[in-house]
Amino acid sequence: MSLRQTIFNYIATRHPHTASFRNFNEVKDILVIFESDLTERHLQIHQLMKELQEQDKHVVAWGFVPRRQPVTLVLRDFRVLGQKDLDLLHRPKKQLLQELQRMHFDLVIDLTTDFETLPLRYINLYANADFRTGKAGYAEPYIHDFMIDLPEENANDTSRLFDQIIHYLKIIQSK
Repeated sequence: MSLRQTIFNYIATRHPHTASFRNFNEVKDILVIFESDLTERHLQIHQLMKELQEQDKHVVAWGFVPRRQPVTLVLRDFRVLGQKDLDLLHRPKKQLLQELQRMHFDLVIDLTTDFETLPLRYINLYANADFRTGKAGYAEPYIHDFMIDLPEENANDTSRLFDQIIHYLKIIQSK
């Protein structure tokens, strides 16, 4: 385990979070966290966002690309961070975290499949959200309130992960 990962684990264990689950129909604001590939086309993420928007959800997406400067334009509801946006611990810089914390989300959908992508784990940790979902397989401390375990053949399929998260969230009913 790297020093950065150890520091993240320390911060995560001391970061307070109380989960508050709502029926999926009541969810209005959603944060989608994703890994960007180097081409930064994001067709799949835009399609997933469109699906949610068609269900009258307000969707914001934050991603990370492993290069110094992303080429994707920063939009109000869509942002891709690069290495220049990170501090020494691979945490988004303070002004980005403040911007993220000013927004409130009913639900975080973490589509990260690479457990070593610390910038996305920090975004998930610091997001002002009631409920967090994502892929199972992370070591403790867990930052997700609800985790989906995918079979090995679908382990890196973000579309399948998204479909499974939405499927189970629609099934679960709370009072």
